[in-house]
Amino acid sequence: MSIIASLLGLGIGVFNNLATDDRLASGQIQDAMRAARLFALREGAPASVVIDPSADGESVVYGLGLRSVGNWHFEDEVGSGWPVPARHDPDGLIGRGVIGSALEVREGHELAIPEPPTRLDSPFGFGLDVYVRPSGTSRPMTLLERPGCWAVRLDGDDLLEVSVMLEDGKEPEEHRRTTNMRLSPDRFSRLTVVCDGRSLHIAVDGARVGQDTRFDRPRRLSVSRGSPVRSGAGFEAFEGAFDELRLGAVVAGENEPLPAEVVLEGGPRLVRLDRFGHLDPAHHRAPVVVSFLSGVPPKRTSVEFGLLGSVRTWSETP
Repeated sequence: MSIIASLLGLGIGVFNNLATDDRLASGQIQDAMRAARLFALREGAPASVVIDPSADGESVVYGLGLRSVGNWHFEDEVGSGWPVPARHDPDGLIGRGVIGSALEVREGHELAIPEPPTRLDSPFGFGLDVYVRPSGTSRPMTLLERPGCWAVRLDGDDLLEVSVMLEDGKEPEEHRRTTNMRLSPDRFSRLTVVCDGRSLHIAVDGARVGQDTRFDRPRRLSVSRGSPVRSGAGFEAFEGAFDELRLGAVVAGENEPLPAEVVLEGGPRLVRLDRFGHLDPAHHRAPVVVSFLSGVPPKRTSVEFGLLGSVRTWSETP
């Protein structure tokens, strides 16, 4: 028994010696990249890797992903959906939607998800994907909103506008972006909005509307817990049709700080992946390399994320 104990003790000591700062940091970075890629493939949605050398005085590398938290197809009068039903006018269903029937929101009626799933209450951000066909009535109008969190509108000039409430000190601050895009009243347009606290992405029919808005620093989304998702209510009530509404929440992976002796090179960055787990070509035209210094004398270790999702690492003396 004493011999076995000695051998086990020797083994543990050897492995502890192998777990140097550079190995630990390299492993954490690779894990974050692989986890983000697997998340994108599993959810069929974009993901990101946050690289921040100065998060509260520590260096962190972690993933962000958009997870589906609910969908509504408007195929029956009772508003069946996952995981909770929607509330709408039973007579508002119309034929010839994008898939099956669609919901027409008329004057005096509304679409509401009065108790959205709690997973939507994510401070890291949200996602919205919906087919919409606004009527030809006067503008402005609010297409969809979650009061206290975000809103999607058509302004007085019929231009698509998105606003998000971001935490900034004690009071949330509204960030509003008005695009040059108009939605056709003659057909359904697919509207996609993603805010991850670092940027605001807007797309119509799969095409990015202008450049993504990048915030001056990482922000958290203001979360009004229990706030409904609604349309058709208020002074600027929407009139038109919806189909295939999907809501998502941005979730963060593990963000345990890198070893204190590790110094990440470069400033804060966001590595963006598309839904196939590849580097998003709209943001990256070459492999992404994350490098850090560690040890005495310092040694540079680099981790590369390839265009198609491969990960490799190497070390060198500066």
